[in-house]
Amino acid sequence: MTTTTKRTRTVTFVRKAGHFLWTFVRMCLPGCLGALILSVAFFAGATLIGYPDLIVQAPVFSTLVLTINFTLPMVAWMSFRQHAWRPTLEMAGASVGLGISLIALGLLGLIPMSDIFEWEASLCCPAMLVPMLFRYKLYIGAMS
Repeated sequence: MTTTTKRTRTVTFVRKAGHFLWTFVRMCLPGCLGALILSVAFFAGATLIGYPDLIVQAPVFSTLVLTINFTLPMVAWMSFRQHAWRPTLEMAGASVGLGISLIALGLLGLIPMSDIFEWEASLCCPAMLVPMLFRYKLYIGAMS
């Protein structure tokens, strides 16, 4: 294999990896920004009606709210970008599955209930990497 061929393959790999990572960022941003805006509004509203520390008072409910607040904007963005429904549902399933798994682990006593909200907030985007890696050809783009 010549040096030019190796260099071409390396450049192609780097371009595809860059496209994959850029796609990942474009999926995470709407989810994270949407979750931030919706969660601030939701938990501020909860404070106004008498639940000033809902995350501590109801960690399961709060984690479900965060999961929905992350998933809906991400699904809306993917729909706006005209992604097929199957990959969109797989990405949504990753975040919802994470939330349900964390709640189950908390209820089973395997992780502290006080941590499930924070874990959901921290792991929602990385969880989306799983379905993306299974469909990496879709997310590296139509590059030759």
